[in-house]
Amino acid sequence: MLELSNPWYPATLLGAPELWAAFALLVFVVYMGLKVTERRKKVTRKTGDRVKDFLFLLVPTLVLVFVVVMAMKGVLDVPRQCVPCITELAGCNPYCPLDSSLPSGHAATAFAGFTAVWLFAGAKKKWLFVYAFPFIASASRIMLGVHTWLDVFAGSLVGVAVALAVWEIDKRID
Repeated sequence: MLELSNPWYPATLLGAPELWAAFALLVFVVYMGLKVTERRKKVTRKTGDRVKDFLFLLVPTLVLVFVVVMAMKGVLDVPRQCVPCITELAGCNPYCPLDSSLPSGHAATAFAGFTAVWLFAGAKKKWLFVYAFPFIASASRIMLGVHTWLDVFAGSLVGVAVALAVWEIDKRID
């Protein structure tokens, strides 16, 4: 259920790994639908190839971001500034996760996903507006009190760096 008691909660979902996994699954379903339609000669092969190219950028980017963030959280082990509500505690934060703080996984995922979208769209200035969404997701993590500016900045750098690395590797393989 969508929590609406805090207006920042819906914004934080823009960086939720589960949302991006669902998006990747949706893109895969569209790709499979295009493959079936292509066999019936109703869609050109180029459309299906474009969707496949996007999948081969998005999925490795999301997986690598998850691995890098979890590794960094394990190595750095920076405690959160908030107190999770494991039991009924006065002053606990219902949005506070149990893992460590640095880097922000939501910021990393949002920036990785939207960087993949931006790169796939041609990395043109007119598509820079897509970065409003990861900025909002990152700000929501701060406003919910679960991350600091350093956490979300580090997460954003990780997300962009991983997406660019996957993009470069993909270009060199083709």
